[in-house]
Amino acid sequence: MRYFWKSKKNKLSPNSPDWWRHYFEKTEKIDPKKPSRMVDFVVIDLEATGLDIHKDRILSFGLIPVQNFEMWPGQSFQCFVQQSYFDRETIPIHGLLRSDIEHGLQEKDFLKTIIPLLAGKVIVGHHIGFDLAMINHALKRHFNVNLINPHIDTGVLYKKAYPSKFIYNKFQSPVPSLDEIAQEFDIITQDRHSALGDAQTTAFIFMKLWRQSEHGQRSSLKDLL
Repeated sequence: MRYFWKSKKNKLSPNSPDWWRHYFEKTEKIDPKKPSRMVDFVVIDLEATGLDIHKDRILSFGLIPVQNFEMWPGQSFQCFVQQSYFDRETIPIHGLLRSDIEHGLQEKDFLKTIIPLLAGKVIVGHHIGFDLAMINHALKRHFNVNLINPHIDTGVLYKKAYPSKFIYNKFQSPVPSLDEIAQEFDIITQDRHSALGDAQTTAFIFMKLWRQSEHGQRSSLKDLL
């Protein structure tokens, strides 16, 4: 079986800058058969101007490393991203104003900052497809590249862990929300809808689901993907 981050489509260009070459070579070595306790994870979340991956832009980003069932908050990262496009109608969702992002990183610099933090890591997030799509569209605009990290969606992982809860339509959506799962696990959310706050909640959920996978004798990275 060929894993997507090792797909033939993911090739390193001879003209790639050093920062991308280092990321690519390190990430491509991730082994799905490796025990999950020996894998480096990063839990990410971002806030954006909206949900249209073609039109909308990243406003803030948060990242927390997780290794061997431990969060490493001292190595966490968060930032705002400067954007010329801004949708006032989404302010009630993400709570960010133009003044909040005006001193943030330029989008190009933001990408060059986070790529080394993602090198060799498995990315974890809730509804992670959106976050990855937003980052990939930004990477495509500036550098014509895409992330190659394997990723784990905590919503999908929860659904695998508790399939019976979806038989009787306990949840209204195919994948439960971050708030729904946090409530199920009695996790107190902090700074909800801030990138780093949501990343922290997601990290707690991921570690609980990860432990359940280990207790079920599913201890490799492949078992989580």
